[in-house]
This record gives sequence, structure tokens and C-alpha cells, in this order.
Amino acid sequence: MSQRLTRKEIKRDEVLETVGSFVGFLQRHGRTLVLGVVGLMLALLVAWGVWMFRERREAAAGERLAVALAAYAAPVDASDPRPDDAARPSFGDDAARKARADELFRAVREEYGGTDAADIAGAYLGGLAAAAGREDEARQHWEEFLDRQGDHLLAAQIQLNLMALDRAQGRSAELVDRLRARLDDPREKLPKDVLLHQLGLALEELGRPAEARDAYGRLVDEHPESPLRAEAEGRVDALEG
Repeated sequence: MSQRLTRKEIKRDEVLETVGSFVGFLQRHGRTLVLGVVGLMLALLVAWGVWMFRERREAAAGERLAVALAAYAAPVDASDPRPDDAARPSFGDDAARKARADELFRAVREEYGGTDAADIAGAYLGGLAAAAGREDEARQHWEEFLDRQGDHLLAAQIQLNLMALDRAQGRSAELVDRLRARLDDPREKLPKDVLLHQLGLALEELGRPAEARDAYGRLVDEHPESPLRAEAEGRVDALEG
């Protein structure tokens, strides 16, 4: 019988040695491995529980936001006010409608802070504050919304609201500088025709008609398909007249 080991026998011995080493490792570290697996399972369960809690909380916040939005858009009907109807409310006057909407939006913010619904409620609170002349409060709500929801569908409108607020509060010079910088920024998300329109408005507010006319003219020339073109052409005609 040959003393030399065949290739198959060598391979078998290597497998047996590997299995033996693994068994020995399990015997020496079995408790640690079991604890590690249990710990991983617990971590996964906790993560799943947190996810479920957040999903349910977001859903509840969304339901409350829907009630607030219904109040915000409710009709005024002095003959049949139904302020407590969650699905189809109506109010005796506009002041009552706004007060109820404000109350409901604030409740969403207070009870469901950190949710998307709470952020949206804050954006609407900004609109109510602006309508009531509380401009600093409106700015705070809108800036907080943009900090948290910069990519939201409402973000563009909120930015326009803040620009209008800048003009109303005498910040048009700062606004002009920011708008010109944004027009040159390749990362800018707002369409350039919108920025040029806002630039023209701010320059008019500052009493700089020639520069405002140039901004509107760029909008007309560079963005002929813009929905703002007709208004820009009207502004150019008014400024030239």
C-alpha cells in the first residue's frame, strides 16, 4: 500500500480539520455567539417597533392635518355654520374660520412635532400669521418649513412668500443681491424666469425702473414660453410709459 496520500484524502483531511476547528470555536465561544444573535434579533425588533410607531404617528398626524385643512378651506355660511363638522365644516364669518384653522394647525404642531404633517401645518400657520399682519411670526414658520422640507412641493411657494415678505418689510435691497446670486448659481432649483420676475418686482420696490425693465426684458427674451411672460411684458410697457 502506498505511503503517499492521494489528492482526495488530502482534501478530506483538510475538510475534517476545518470542521473540527469550527466545532472547537463553537464550543469555546458558543455563549458569546448566542448572545450576539439574540442581541441582533432584539435590535431588529426595536427598529421594527420604532418604524411602526413612526408610521402610525405619521398616519394619525395626517388625519389631523386633513381636518385642519378642511377648516382652512371651509366656506363662510352665516345661515348654517358647522364649525365642529370635521369633514365638511362651515363658519359664520371669515374670522371664525381663520381662528379655527389656526387652532387646529397649532394642535398638529404641538401633538405631532417632527412629522411631515406638523411641518405642513407650520407652513399654513405662516400664511395665517401673514394675513393677520404678524409678519415676523410668518417668517419664522416659513423659514422653519424650508429648513426641514426644502424639497417639498410647497417649498417653491414658501420661498415666493418670503420674497414678498422681504419687499413688504423693506428688505428689497438684500433680496436683489440674493436673487442675482441665485441666478448665477447652477444648483438653483427655482426656475430662472421666476427669479427674474422676483428681481424685477424688488427693483421696482427700490425705485430702480431701468434695472427692473432689464430684468423683465431678460425674462421675455430668454424664457418665451414662461407663464410669467405676459405679466413681464406688461411691466416693461408700464415702466417705459
